[in-house]
Amino acid sequence: MRIGIDGRYAFRRERRGIGEYVAQLLLQYDNRYDENEYVVYVDRQAEVSAMRLSSKFRVVRLDVANPLLFEEVFLPLAAARDNLGVLHLTSNYGPTWASCPTVYTVQDLIEFLRGEIGPWQIDWRHRMGRAIRQRTLPIQIRQARMVIVPSQATERDIVRVIGISDQKIRVIPYGAPAISPAEDTERLRVELRGRGYSVPDRYFLMFAAMDPRKNSTLAIEAFRRVASEFDAVELWMIGIEDLKGYPRCNVPRVRRFGYLPRADVVDLLRAASAFVFPSRYEGFGFPALEAMKAGVPVLASNSSSVPEVVGDTAFTFCPDDVEQLARGMREVLTGTREVEARRLAALRRAQLFDWRRTAAEHLDVYQTAGRVLP
Repeated sequence: MRIGIDGRYAFRRERRGIGEYVAQLLLQYDNRYDENEYVVYVDRQAEVSAMRLSSKFRVVRLDVANPLLFEEVFLPLAAARDNLGVLHLTSNYGPTWASCPTVYTVQDLIEFLRGEIGPWQIDWRHRMGRAIRQRTLPIQIRQARMVIVPSQATERDIVRVIGISDQKIRVIPYGAPAISPAEDTERLRVELRGRGYSVPDRYFLMFAAMDPRKNSTLAIEAFRRVASEFDAVELWMIGIEDLKGYPRCNVPRVRRFGYLPRADVVDLLRAASAFVFPSRYEGFGFPALEAMKAGVPVLASNSSSVPEVVGDTAFTFCPDDVEQLARGMREVLTGTREVEARRLAALRRAQLFDWRRTAAEHLDVYQTAGRVLP
C-alpha cells in the first residue's frame, strides 16, 4: 500500500510533542521490513536534513508555509496526484476533503476545551485559526476512516465534544524515549557545570511554556513555600518560547531558560532531583514518561491523561492544590524510602511504552482503513 504521512513537524530543528511523535513513527517504519511505500509530505519550513530516512520513503516538499493552506489545499492535491491508499494526518488537523481514505491522529482537543481549562490571551491570527479549526475538525473526524488517539482521556473528549462513536477510535499510547538513568548523578552535574550550566546539587526541573495550561504559577508558588525550608535548592524552568514576554517571577532561586540543545535537556533531566509536571491538560503527557525513563522521581498533576502514563509511580496532586505539590517536593528533598520505591517502579512502568508496538498498531490501523468500504 502507498501510505501518505503529514510529516511537517518531524522535520523541524526544534521538535516538540507532535514532531517527536511523527519522527519516532517514521524511524520505526524505516526499521521494519514491509512492502509499503511511504510518501512523507513536508512544508516550506521543513529542515529536510533533520531526519535521514531510507529509500523506502519519498519526502515531498510542498511549497507553502501557511498551515491552513498546507492542510486544506496543497496536501489533498498532492495526495490525489500520488494515488495514495491511505493518508495519515498527524497534526491534529488536516484537509476537509481528500481523495483517499484518511486516518487522523488527534493529540488533544485543547482548542475546544480552552474555556474549561483556563483563559489565554491570544493574538487575532491565533483566534482566527482556532475558530476555523473548531468548525472544520468535527467534519474531518467524521469523514475519517479511523481516528488514533494517544490516551483514553482524549478518546473520552472526542466522544463527548465531537459526538462520534468510539468504535472507529483506536487508543495507541506513545512509546518511551531512548533515555537511561545517570550512572553517577554527581559526576553528571559536574559535566553540566563544565558546559556552562550552574546546576546546584539539588534542583527541580520542569518544562515551561507561555500557555497557562502548563500551570507554571502553581509550581513556582509550591517551590516558594519549600525553598524557605531547604537551603541551596532551585527550580529550573526550561523551554520557554519567549523569555522576555514571560511573566516576571520574584521568587528567589527560580531559573528560567528558553530552548536548549536536546542533549543538554536530557542531561539536565537525568541530573535533577525530581521532575515537576503541573499541567492542567495533556493529550498524553510525554514529558512525564521521559522523566520516568530517565530514572527521576516525578511530581505530576492528576488531570486529563497524565494518570494513564504515570500510574501509581508518581507523587500526584490536584493542579489547583499548591500544598499538595509542596508536600511532594518536601518528600523528595528529605529522601524518604517511598521516593526511591516510586522511582524504581516508574522505571519498570516506562518499559511498557514501546515505540515498536506503537508503530505496529499504527500500521494495523492503516491496513484497516484501506480495507473499509466507503
